[in-house]
Amino acid sequence: MASILRVNTLTDASSGNSIATSVLHNGITRTWVSFDGTAADATIGDSFNVSSSDDDGTGDYGINFTSNFNNADYSSTFGDGEGTASSGLRFLMDAGSTTSSQEIYGRNVSNSAQDCAAASLNCNGDPA
Repeated sequence: MASILRVNTLTDASSGNSIATSVLHNGITRTWVSFDGTAADATIGDSFNVSSSDDDGTGDYGINFTSNFNNADYSSTFGDGEGTASSGLRFLMDAGSTTSSQEIYGRNVSNSAQDCAAASLNCNGDPA
């Protein structure tokens, strides 16, 4: 038998801190992933709500979601922890969003395509 718990506010045991459940629902990260873009298949290290990744060429990746977003206007934050001033700083940028995936370009400071070994993505938005 399934159970349903319906509450408007969650409060800690001492009743000193509380939060509306709508804040929890609307304010959580829906998708995150860390991956190695230098691997042949953009190997995922760890993730949440990610079904797979793909490597479409040098510095060109796709992250596919397990559960879709409501629309393609969600917020995406990209990161790469590999670049240094001497090796050419790397950055990631939006290459196109759909409700079911996020495409990413990896670039160096000269804006040339470059693979990123320590890449990450966080997406926030309304679930479908």
